Amino acid sequence: MNKDLLIARILMVVSGLMGATLFVLANIVQLFAGMNLLAGLLQIAVNTFVFFSWKRGYTLSTGRAKLVALIGTIVPCLMASITLVRVIIPELIKALPH
Repeated sequence: MNKDLLIARILMVVSGLMGATLFVLANIVQLFAGMNLLAGLLQIAVNTFVFFSWKRGYTLSTGRAKLVALIGTIVPCLMASITLVRVIIPELIKALPH
C-alpha cells in the first residue's frame, strides 16, 4: 500500500470519528445550555477538515474505495447543513434582541 494512501486513510478514520462525535453532541445530546451552539460551530470546523481529508483519500483511491471516499466527501456537507438548520440558526435567532 502506498504510504500517502495509508496516511490519507488514517486521517479519514480520525476525522470521520471526530465529525460524527461532534454531530451527535450538537444535534442530539442536550448537556448544558449553550453547549449545542459551541459543538455545532466546532462540528462545522471539523467537517471542513473531514471534507478535505476524505477528498484526499478520494483522489488517491481506486475501485470500491473510491466510492466509499466519495460518500465520505458528501456526508460532512450534509451533516454541516443539518447542524446549521437545527442548531446554529435557531440559537442565533434566540440571541437576537426582540
